[in-house]
This record gives sequence, C-alpha cells and structure tokens, in this order.
Amino acid sequence: MTVITLLSDFGLTDPYVAQMKAVILSTAPNAEIVDISHGVEKHNIASGSYILETTVPFFPAGSVHVAVVDPGVGGDRLPVAIECNQGVMIGPDNGLLGRAADKLGFQAAYRIANSHFIRDVPSATFHGRDIFAFTAAGIAAGHRPDEVGPHLSAIARLGFQEPGFSRELVAFRVLYVDSFGNIVTNISSADSERFGFRRGRHVRIVVGEGGRQYDGLITTSYFDIPSHGFGILQGSQGYLEIALKEASAAAKLDVKPQDSLEIRF
Repeated sequence: MTVITLLSDFGLTDPYVAQMKAVILSTAPNAEIVDISHGVEKHNIASGSYILETTVPFFPAGSVHVAVVDPGVGGDRLPVAIECNQGVMIGPDNGLLGRAADKLGFQAAYRIANSHFIRDVPSATFHGRDIFAFTAAGIAAGHRPDEVGPHLSAIARLGFQEPGFSRELVAFRVLYVDSFGNIVTNISSADSERFGFRRGRHVRIVVGEGGRQYDGLITTSYFDIPSHGFGILQGSQGYLEIALKEASAAAKLDVKPQDSLEIRF
C-alpha cells in the first residue's frame, strides 16, 4: 500500500478533488489517499510551497505527493515528477515543489511525457486529474519515476528573499498566514537566536511604507503573549511567528503573504 497525498487550491465545493481521487483509485485501488489541504489561497504558489515543505517530511518514506497550485496550466510550464530519497513529488514545474523536494532529499526530476502516464485526450485545463493524479497512480502501482519521461537538468525555484539583519533591526517577509491569523515569517527558528530573538526582549514591529509601529514581546508560547501587544515566538513549523492572544495578528497588522516588515530592537 502506497500513501498518496494531495494538495491543491481547488477547495471542496467543486468536483475536482473527487475526480483526482477517482483516477488514482481506478489504477491503484490499494493506495491510501491523504488530503494535505485543498484550501490553499487561489493561485498562491508560495503558500502552497510552504504547506508542502512543512508537511511532507512527516509522511512515510516512499509516499507520493501530488500538488496542484497551477495558474499556468495550459501554458509552457512543464508537468514533472521529482524523485527524492524519501518519496516522489508530482505537479507543475512552477516553483511549487522545489522546497518540499529538498526536504525529502532531491535526487532527480523528469518531465511527464510518456503517454502511459497521461490519460487519453487530457484536458488542457485539468492536469491535476489527467496527468498528475494519473502519474501518481502509475508510480503507486509500481512504475519508477524515471519512466515518466526525459530527465530535466533543473526545476523551477521560488525566489524567496532572505531576511536582512543589522544591529538595530531584522527586515523580513511574511511567508504564510494560517487560519488563526498567525503570521509565519521567513525567519527560520535556527536563525532567530542569531538575530537576537531571546525570550522577554521587547521589540517594535514596523509595517508598511508609513512605518506603522506596534509593541511586541518575544515569548515561548501563545499563552505567554501579553494582552496588550504582539508575541513573537518560534512556531511549530520551523519559522518565527507573530501572533496575538486569541485574535488575528494578520488582520490587526493588515498584512498578507510576501509583504515586507521589520522588527526593531
């Protein structure tokens, strides 16, 4: 039995997710299908990439991961299968898969071109069903990733800007906003102490061109966040987070993924 995971921005109102599962089960009836998320913000490749990279390492080795956040479907981006030490990534080559593939131990990437891995008369608008799910089912049924098509010398990567650090401040970007309104920054937990984020330190959060400023306190848990300000803490996904106690930090600061902020010491 092979685990096949699914991630998309399709939502659950339309029939798209069910059709992908139907295609998988028609070829690999013993596959165990796990939904990572179908609530990725529409067309938001960066958010989909974040959810993938923080989730796929928890699955058993040998799992097949299908991800579809694909605003370029029907264009010149390639359908790919990426072989990793701990599994296989399948989806559009638009930057969505790269960081997750690195977490799983990237080995090689292949363009999905072999007709054996593409449904007859595939739709130009639904590669998730007709190419990606079909390919995942074929691999779960015993085919190797290198059978899908020609080897690729490189895959697309997202150009995430790294945080900038000085003695007085850290400049960073919003990587993701979760359903609680917690702001996941692109400051890794490994870098946070090097940047001066130590429990009990008071900071200022600076937002937008006008330089709106808010009080912040570096804490170790959501419980420790003061009622009158923001908490900055190491989150469970390996990145520093900005949060409010039982409220949405993103709504209060009026920020979204890819926005630039500063924390001043």
